Amino acid sequence: MDSNCFIDWAQGTESSREAESMLRAAKAGHVRLYTSTVTFAEARGTTASAHRLHIRNLLQEPYITLVEVTRRVGLLANDITAEKPKIKGLDAIHLACAVFAGAEVYVTRNFRHFTPGDTYKGVVLRTPFEFGGTGLFPASEVG
Repeated sequence: MDSNCFIDWAQGTESSREAESMLRAAKAGHVRLYTSTVTFAEARGTTASAHRLHIRNLLQEPYITLVEVTRRVGLLANDITAEKPKIKGLDAIHLACAVFAGAEVYVTRNFRHFTPGDTYKGVVLRTPFEFGGTGLFPASEVG
């Protein structure tokens, strides 16, 4: 999941309902959630910012796997920017973390530089969706 999904969840804006449903599904063991350690940096706010603190606490949960930004991830991000020049900076790093982690789906609201449904190295790029609703993981598939 991209940082914007966690920010939406904490602030109760945009796709907060979809993010909440994915978090519940991960907590129940239906899906594995990954996010980049960059999410800590993108959870902006002052030290007293409530949403910043909610995200920091959430990212400590065992059902969320933090993907470290390592040299290999950096090289993958560099490849992404070369192959898809519109995807730059932190967006490339987030996508590189998804590829590196072996994620099947990269969930983000940030589609300025790519289109929902595109794939990159086997990772499907999707807008946030409710787990068990219309999306990749309908309730009938998870029992």
